[in-house]
Amino acid sequence: MLDVVAWGVLVALVATAVLGVTSLVLWRRHGAAGFPTAKVAAHVTLQVVSIALWVVFLLTTSPWLAWLTFGVITAGQVVGDLLMFASYRARRRVDRVGSYLAAAGELLRFSRPIPALHALIGAVGWFGMLLACLLATLA
Repeated sequence: MLDVVAWGVLVALVATAVLGVTSLVLWRRHGAAGFPTAKVAAHVTLQVVSIALWVVFLLTTSPWLAWLTFGVITAGQVVGDLLMFASYRARRRVDRVGSYLAAAGELLRFSRPIPALHALIGAVGWFGMLLACLLATLA
């Protein structure tokens, strides 16, 4: 079962990355002032590292590597949430988001399908990775 879950996670991670790059290109085309370059770089770097680490995990099935990867991807997703808030603020022209639910609710309405799929498939990958970490630890 670990193999199926772990390979499924890789598929979700790659799909999320493709959607993320597509979303980034579309965001950059808008040419909005104040583009959060540092946050984007941090998010992309952490997620690319997590994919690379996950591939190594697939080759080794080492539980400590699975958990390390889970930590890296979690940090990357936190930065991704910050980007979601920045995008929401830029489009709504507000200084601060009133709540996480406002930005997440907008995402879940699929008014912007590519970012929505990026976030949702990313969540599937994250929860799948958590399951794989548990399975690797218990194996």
